[in-house]
This record gives sequence, structure tokens and C-alpha cells, in this order.
Amino acid sequence: MGTGYGLYAVTMRADPSAGAISSFYLYNQNGTYPSRWHEIDLEFTPGFTAVDHVVDPNHPHIVATGQCYQNQTNNLPTSKNCQLHYMNSSSTTGQQAGSALSFNTYNYRAIDGSPFQHSNDQVFMKSSDGNAIFTQFHTYYFYYTPNGVYWTNDLPATALTITPPATLPQPVFVKKDFNMVNSDPDWNKNPMALGFEYDAQPLTPTLDDHHTLAQTGALMNISMNLWDGSNTDPNHVQDWGGETPPTAGSSASYQYVAFYPLTTDINQAVKTTDPTTLQYGPATVYSDFVKAIFSVNGHQVNFNNLWQISNGSYLWPLGQLDPRNIRCQGNLTFAISNNYTSLRQPYNPLPCQWLNNN
Repeated sequence: MGTGYGLYAVTMRADPSAGAISSFYLYNQNGTYPSRWHEIDLEFTPGFTAVDHVVDPNHPHIVATGQCYQNQTNNLPTSKNCQLHYMNSSSTTGQQAGSALSFNTYNYRAIDGSPFQHSNDQVFMKSSDGNAIFTQFHTYYFYYTPNGVYWTNDLPATALTITPPATLPQPVFVKKDFNMVNSDPDWNKNPMALGFEYDAQPLTPTLDDHHTLAQTGALMNISMNLWDGSNTDPNHVQDWGGETPPTAGSSASYQYVAFYPLTTDINQAVKTTDPTTLQYGPATVYSDFVKAIFSVNGHQVNFNNLWQISNGSYLWPLGQLDPRNIRCQGNLTFAISNNYTSLRQPYNPLPCQWLNNN
């Protein structure tokens, strides 16, 4: 079972250490990297600066400020309401991601056997609560729909339930199909509009007749990880966590995860630009790590039936708790509440602590 169109939610506390990357995301890969590599990401990478990175003008790191989502027309804000600038531009040299939230779709497909990339444009937006996201739990949502991907900012911590929220949270950022962005008069000549783009085709699957949209969307695994992203490249061009390794004892904690599937008919959903007007059903994937309650399709399961602890050698479970640490540097810990005792251990564990119950 994979998950597709719907509303995704997590209540978590990200790690504040430079070099550490905490995340909640969807992931699937079908084919040789990077072809057919799909992710929808919410990440926290406080130490990232873009210093010494190779700046690819086609796929930049972008800082977004202002109102960068509107719930009308095509969802794209006016350039007056939303300001975008490069993370490593002359005006922001040395800027650090800090407590900004990072939104991205990492989305490859193959055309005539060659990878064709339409989206790998990381967008940073300032968190509403600043550094409190590192000391307190907050709840984060994103919508994956056939007409766009939408993220919220950090919201007050919520004990998520099987039932979707009575009032659906408003997004603060959106990614739309590149054709829609290119046709928008505010953004079609602005190179930083790449921050709004993703390639909708591989994430909007069709049935065998090749013209009817599938109701489910692309099936992907719900994933969370904490890893050391510092100095992952000898030439310092891919230090996604920044130039400084995480400090000893760095940790990220997760309390609740829920996936509320889209129940609005696909023919209506594909024409709807406001995801808060769509309908979402009870959570078909639900985890309460505090009380050790786990369910799939309304049936309670144990931890091992839902979550796979992985060190990067993926087994393609429904969910992944993926506490990767590139060199086991910094004693990173991935914390989940421990009112249950049975935990599946990682494959081929490296000599470091992969999972810490506290």
C-alpha cells in the first residue's frame, strides 16, 4: 500500500543543529537514479548557507517572503505580494536557512531514456514561530492534489486524530505545473518563478486508457528522517546541511503522523485550485507515537507492520523512519515516544545509534 492524493500532517520538533537535516516527506523511486525519482518534501536544514555550492540557474535555492499563495485563479501570487530572491545572491551572501522551512518537489522522469528534470528548486520560507520550532512541537501540513502541491507554515502543536481537521489549514506556498507557471503574466519572464514549478505529469498518473486520471495519484511512502548533511561532497558543492557537522546529541522528535486521503472525485479535484475546498476522508495511515496507536485503513496494527527503521538500504515499507547519518558523526538520535517495546532494527547497522526511544 502506498499513499497518494490527500492531506499529510505531522506533529514534530526539528533539530536545531547546523549540519543536521530533519524532514517529513513522500518518497518513491522506480528506475535507475535519477530517472523516475519522486519526492514531496518538508525539510529543516538550519545550517544551510549555499556557500561554495554550484549555482545552477535552472534549479536555484530560493528564499520566499510575503504572501506566496492565493486561493483564487491559479494560486500563484502577484509579484508584489510575494518576493523571491536567490539564497546566495549578492544581497544574501552568507545567509543561513536557520529556522526557515524548506519546501520542494524532487521530481525526475525519463524522456527517450534520458532523465528530464522539471523540479528541484528548494524554497525557504521563514517560520511563524522562529527558533521555537526547535524547542517546541509544531504541526505541519501539506496537500498533494492533481492540481498542485501546497504547504502550510508551522502551526500550533496538535494531537492529530483519525478525523481530518474540522477547519482545513491554509497554505503559505504552492508549486504548480510548469506550463501553468510559464503562462502566468506575473512570473513567465521571471527566472525565480522556477521556485513555483514542478512537473505534474509523473505525479498525476492516468489509467490504462492514457487519458483518464487515476483517483489515487502517484503512490509513495510516508517518510521521516534525521541525517548529517554536512560536507557530503569533497568539493563542498552538495553540503545540503551546511559546512558544519551536527553537534553531539542532536535529535529530532515526532509525535503524530496522519494521511487523510482525497475523497473528492478526481474530475472535480483537477479543476479546483483551493485545496481547502476539497474533501478528505478519515486517516488511512495514522500513528500516535505517544500512546503507541498505529492504524492502516481503520485497522489497528503494531509498529512493525507500519514503520520500517532503515539506514538507507530501503525495504520499501509503507512508512519509513529513516535516521540516516552519513558518517555516524555527531551522535544523532531519532526520537519517538516509547510506550511500546517492539522495534524493527535497521538493516546492516553502522556503528552508531540509529534509534533512541525517549
